[in-house]
Amino acid sequence: MTNASPLISIYMPTWNRQQLAIRAIKSVLRQDYPHWEMLIVDDCSSSFAQLQQFVAELNDPRVSYTRNEFNSGACAVRNQAILQAKGQFITGIDDDDEWTPNRLSVFLEHKHQLVTHGFLYANDYVCEGEVYSQPASLPLYPKSPFSRKLFFKRNIIGNQVFTWAWRFKESLFDTELKAAQDYDIFLRMVTEYGEPWKVEEATQILHINHGEMQITSSPKKFSGYLHFYRKHKDKFDRASKKYQLFTLYQIRNKRMNWRTLLTLLSLRNGKRLADGLRGK
Repeated sequence: MTNASPLISIYMPTWNRQQLAIRAIKSVLRQDYPHWEMLIVDDCSSSFAQLQQFVAELNDPRVSYTRNEFNSGACAVRNQAILQAKGQFITGIDDDDEWTPNRLSVFLEHKHQLVTHGFLYANDYVCEGEVYSQPASLPLYPKSPFSRKLFFKRNIIGNQVFTWAWRFKESLFDTELKAAQDYDIFLRMVTEYGEPWKVEEATQILHINHGEMQITSSPKKFSGYLHFYRKHKDKFDRASKKYQLFTLYQIRNKRMNWRTLLTLLSLRNGKRLADGLRGK
């Protein structure tokens, strides 16, 4: 059972993004639901004085700032904050994104769905560097209604979800993974606690003018996604395995021989290949 005004914990890892992190914090401060705590963990940033001073001058007991003495990686820092959380519910915010003022209250309106669903997720707005006065003037990043058929091919959830705090504490982020960390924990939570519930309202602004949403061809990205695939491939059906393996070739930016291409060919992968050849 939850009380009428449950405490919501918000975790935010940050690293060398002082101005962006301050913008994210301000969007949390504007929430129309006031009963929250924000756990900011700085992963040993070289530039942190302005952020530290901003939090200190807020003098808001709901906002805590911790700067680690050594760099431990985004997953470890997320886990550090999650394990400190005192709320009944928990969600996260990336230090380069923003929330609309009703994000927490919208999720709370749907909290009853968590009885039968693993977590909640919602649509986002997308900002590619443009100046805007109202989030609704931004392009919508609509997410697919949940289906295992889609989700076992790619992360249709996004980067943040809302659920019971104990579920995150039991799941935690995999610190061994170098890529697909969000996808990994969401997939494990779906397997353990049930399919998620999608909230239609857009309540988050994704800032993508510095490339976070783009697949890179770095060896780290490839090895991380390969680790993710090997970890979960027993859950995937034949079509999902084809899609996942095709994604690995895309990340590695490696040309497929004809035998591999024929093995991985499907209608969806055929369209992805055609889009790639057209430079989309």
